[in-house]
Amino acid sequence: MPKAIQQNLKVAKEYTSQANYPKAYDKLWEVLILSDSLQSNEAKYLAYKNLSQLYSIFYEKEKAFTAIDSMFVYANKAGVLKQAYTKSNLYYAAALTYRMNNEFTKASRYLRVSEHLLDSLHSSFNDRLYVLTEKAHLYTLTKNYSASEQLLMQIAPKISETHHYASIVNSMLGDLYVQKGANRKALQYFNKTLEILSKQKNRVGLKVDLLEKTAKLNEKLGNYKTALKQLTQSKALGDSLFGGQSERNKQLFEINDAYRKSIAVHKRSKKEQELRLIKAEKEKLNLQLLFAIVLLALSGVATVVVLRLIRKKHKADKQLAIERAQAEIDIKKKELAVTALQLMEKDKLLAEIKKGLDAVKREENKQSVAQLKSTINVNTAKTWEEFETRFVQVNSSFYKSLGKKHANLSRSELKLCALIKLNFSTKEMAQLLGISADSVNKARYRLRKKMELSRDANLVSYINRF
Repeated sequence: MPKAIQQNLKVAKEYTSQANYPKAYDKLWEVLILSDSLQSNEAKYLAYKNLSQLYSIFYEKEKAFTAIDSMFVYANKAGVLKQAYTKSNLYYAAALTYRMNNEFTKASRYLRVSEHLLDSLHSSFNDRLYVLTEKAHLYTLTKNYSASEQLLMQIAPKISETHHYASIVNSMLGDLYVQKGANRKALQYFNKTLEILSKQKNRVGLKVDLLEKTAKLNEKLGNYKTALKQLTQSKALGDSLFGGQSERNKQLFEINDAYRKSIAVHKRSKKEQELRLIKAEKEKLNLQLLFAIVLLALSGVATVVVLRLIRKKHKADKQLAIERAQAEIDIKKKELAVTALQLMEKDKLLAEIKKGLDAVKREENKQSVAQLKSTINVNTAKTWEEFETRFVQVNSSFYKSLGKKHANLSRSELKLCALIKLNFSTKEMAQLLGISADSVNKARYRLRKKMELSRDANLVSYINRF
């Protein structure tokens, strides 16, 4: 983090300790302005953390809660919420802010998270001191006096009067005994706290509060002279710090936010001119916004139209491609059927020629006829190979899909499946396979049994699924 920001945060802390809240406020807003220019999320969350307490001191409840929300947002952006100790510290700050604004339930919730994180780190007593003290004070405020006293009595012996948190612990003990009605014991702890503050010369705001509390207790106990003196001191010190006539307090509420402050340093004589410029700029922005909206709307309409046209064209192209592919398949199927028929006719013709030659041989008994007959042999195997080649071109995945489901099919059964797929009749199958129609029917029966089809199942419909 840049040194300038670190210095401003340090000075803001000192001003807060001295109850010089307006100057502390100014320094924190300077940090926010610098963090914007330097893009430091770490500086932003630290500034909002301190601002939340300043707003709480002057009863700016909503601003205090907004500052807490901003603290968590920028802490997350800075990546520090991944660090358990820092996260615990932020939850403690949130608990403190909610407690100062009398939101005790939320304060307890945030404080429990903070304590749980410290427990997970096995933190030392010094690291847990703030959380434990705040926990005890919340017990007092929610009337759980025994738990508060037990916890504070565990803390008090562990810190000396020179400890920077000694005044807080003793003050909380005083508050506890006031609530319990033990006025003399409460006065004892308040006086001890005032002695510590006089030596340490810090926490001026706490001193004002304590003087008023001790004055009330002395009045109840009959110490009227002391009570009047303390009340006078409290009023004088309080007026200088918080009173309606306090110049520093007036400055605090004149500042609305850092960004407006950074441009609101102009003299009063220029205010009207600034307003006119702002009004003109606003009108200009409104026109630009209107133009942008119209342009965006037109762009949106154009985009929708173009997308629809593209989708329509894509759909048409896809449909055309499907139709073309289907047409090619239909043509190949027709070619395949024609080829099969041609092959059957060829075999039929060759068979007839062979039969004729047999007759010639019986009548003529010529050696040359026998030789010619031997060259004409119906080659069903070669016929099937030609047919199968064309079949695979049209039904490329048929054998693969069928083989996955029924790996035990023989080659002759695969041939039969192919012919069934093409919806050939029993007679046509017999002619192509070179067997009788009865043999085809028997082959179909064996195929159904091998495929484990029920009686109701249709063999043709089943094979057409592949």
